[in-house]
Amino acid sequence: MKTVIHWLTVPVVRHAGSGASPALKYEVPDAVVVRGSGTAYVGITDEQAARRLLAHPDVETLSAEEKRRVELVPGTPVPWESLEQQILSLGTDHRRGGAVGLGDLVSALTRRARIPECGGCARRRKGLNRITVWGWWRERKLHLQPEG
Repeated sequence: MKTVIHWLTVPVVRHAGSGASPALKYEVPDAVVVRGSGTAYVGITDEQAARRLLAHPDVETLSAEEKRRVELVPGTPVPWESLEQQILSLGTDHRRGGAVGLGDLVSALTRRARIPECGGCARRRKGLNRITVWGWWRERKLHLQPEG
């Protein structure tokens, strides 16, 4: 079954104070949020949460035409597909069982520095993930010694 991603425009409010950063007007669980001027673009997979948000009169569904016109990060070509990959990975526990590759480490650091991941970065991440930097011992199969 294919997961459906709902793209919504949600208004942004500024709280009192000059140093306060803008926040979403409504609470949004487990979503990728890209802030624009006055609105934010929210990608969400939870059908019920999307319906609750759309119940507000100032929340709208982002059409395919609007997605083509919107430049997510001005001056940087960030494809919607890379954001959709992040949305699909929300709610999964990446720490259990698997090893951490160099590509995932670099991706986490650049995301923390608010550098968006483009298509080339995603391919580079996959290539660099062949180098394991943490959890290499988890990849080894256990060989039990015979008793005696």
